[in-house]
Amino acid sequence: MAAVVIDANLAVGLVRQMPFSDAFRRLLARWIVDGVEVAAPGLWDYEVATAMRKLWQQQALSREQAFAGLEQLMALPIVRYPAERKLLLSALRWAERLGQSKAYDAQYVALAESLNADLWSADQRLVNALQALGATWAHWIGDLRPSSGSLG
Repeated sequence: MAAVVIDANLAVGLVRQMPFSDAFRRLLARWIVDGVEVAAPGLWDYEVATAMRKLWQQQALSREQAFAGLEQLMALPIVRYPAERKLLLSALRWAERLGQSKAYDAQYVALAESLNADLWSADQRLVNALQALGATWAHWIGDLRPSSGSLG
């Protein structure tokens, strides 16, 4: 079975309308219908909860919308991979290669690499940095055509 890794930024676009939201909804639906494993590191849950709180704090979402959004995101058929020694060591190496002081983004990268999966992100700078390192499996959601959900 094929797999893809998605970052928490994409999830936010399912709750709050972003420029990539519609294209990502179509892409996610296609993956689910096609039986593609949609995966994320365990960190994903904490990051989406933090994003909901931040949007609530900024008054971009109401309290009720933040709680409903978190419930919606937790119900998605996403396979969570817990932190384990191999993934954490790989994340440290990726953080080093990317010149990052924190290893949050690198968790997603390490998981995608270990699953031999594509990584999809709403973080263009991360994807650009990965592609500069030869990671052709890293994709920026902004490269999707809004109407079709396919690469443009």
